[in-house]
Amino acid sequence: MPRSLEPTQIALPYELSRGLLIGLPNPAARHKDGSYDSGYETLRFQYNPETITRSRTGQWERKLDKKTDKAAQEQQAIAAARGGAIKSKSEVISFKLIFDAAELILRGGDTEGIMGIDAGQAAFSMGVLPELALLERYALGPDQMPDPPKKDNEFAIVSLAPTEALLLLGPRTFPGVITQMNIVEQRFTPDLVPIRAEVDVRFRILEARAIAVSKDTQKAFEELISQRKEWAAVADMSAGKKDLYNAVSAAVAPRSRNGTS
Repeated sequence: MPRSLEPTQIALPYELSRGLLIGLPNPAARHKDGSYDSGYETLRFQYNPETITRSRTGQWERKLDKKTDKAAQEQQAIAAARGGAIKSKSEVISFKLIFDAAELILRGGDTEGIMGIDAGQAAFSMGVLPELALLERYALGPDQMPDPPKKDNEFAIVSLAPTEALLLLGPRTFPGVITQMNIVEQRFTPDLVPIRAEVDVRFRILEARAIAVSKDTQKAFEELISQRKEWAAVADMSAGKKDLYNAVSAAVAPRSRNGTS
């Protein structure tokens, strides 16, 4: 039975919907019957992030990429006619996760024994190491042993294959991979086991279908695009607004040298 770090000291009039990270099975390990040796690994946030930062970067280019398909080339030609196009990197979501096992330890644990250890003793002996271990599996890739770098120094680059995952934030689901983690372990038991940790996470969205390997990832991104289209229609003020169309027409209408239409 999985343990729960759900805080009980703070009583709220309603149950909070917490964020989730769901690690997807490796498509390469899929059997002919569609099953996997390992299932979906799910990490529920103990506390929802106070802030979520979403960023996108790119650069302005005018040249066309001849290696893309015909539809993409047509879009690039249209953009070039406007003076150029943005070659954008996929979106990155940054947030901070906090895990604290102090309350779990004080109440003696709330699960059955783990690996034959009493629940209270397990909570004390493991602290927040299980949550950190699951995050590390997402970032490194499950059961992956990276090849040793050619040069043994701290700047050597190791090639990793992070686990494709789904980031659930309320009604939104973002498919992607963890590209950066900064773990700060703060409080410890006498055996130097961390019982509190703050983790800064950078999660890169897998937007292009060619990048995503998992069918779950592709489906999640398609549903995200469809969801954005529906929500954008709610915010769109142009529908049925003839005066807005008139204003746009006047703004783009040709003008004479003296400034009059």
